[in-house]
Order: sequence, then C-alpha cells, then structure tokens
Amino acid sequence: MKKKVVAIIIFVLIVCGAFWAKGYYNDRYVVSDSFYTQIPLDEVNEESWLVDADGVLQEKGKEYDLIGYNQEGEEREVSFKKRGTAKDYYAPGTYIKVNTSKTLVVGIEVLEENSIPEAALDKIFSLGTRR
Repeated sequence: MKKKVVAIIIFVLIVCGAFWAKGYYNDRYVVSDSFYTQIPLDEVNEESWLVDADGVLQEKGKEYDLIGYNQEGEEREVSFKKRGTAKDYYAPGTYIKVNTSKTLVVGIEVLEENSIPEAALDKIFSLGTRR
C-alpha cells in the first residue's frame, strides 16, 4: 500500500513539473506578439560597448531601448542589442520587427516600410519610437 501511495505521489509530482516546465518554456521562448519600431532618424551610430548588470564592459555593440507597436497599435517598450562596431549598427530610419514572448525578445527582423501593419506605422509616425 505504501509503495502505491509513493508511486502516485511521484507520478503527480512529475506531471505537475512537466506542466510547470511547459508553461515556463512558453512564457519565455514562444513568440506571443510582434512589435514594429523604427530606429530614430536622429540616432547617432558611434562606437560603444555593451555592459552587464554590474556595469562591466562586455563587448562592442549598441543597446536599443525603443517603443514598438503591434498590429493593433498597442504600445510596448522593446529593448534589444546589436553586437559589432558602428558600421554594424542599424541605420537611422530602419524598420525593425521585434518578436517577443511574454518576457523576452525572441527575435529581430529588418523590414521594409510596406511590410509594417497600418496601425503600427500610424503610431510610429504620430508618436515616434523613443522612450
């Protein structure tokens, strides 16, 4: 009898752990929405360094902290990094699609203006993308 109870408890813990892991994975790594933004036209591309949470220099690159809009025009702050030197950074005026999960930026795509949904493009033109 004790062995059956222990087996059932272990089974329940494994099932609960699997559900938790699936939820964690989906919240962090599965695209839940896409936000469209534009690198501001007055953005300056000069050499810079990426830093960690403690302020320690890591590698050359640039961090972008912008406002993005989804296809319904809803706003969200989006932050992403571009590694490399100034010649590798996004040019001012570049349109970017930021694929996000509930908690992370999952991917970045460079797009042409005609690929941006109308509601997002209207918001980019009227409200801008600077935080």
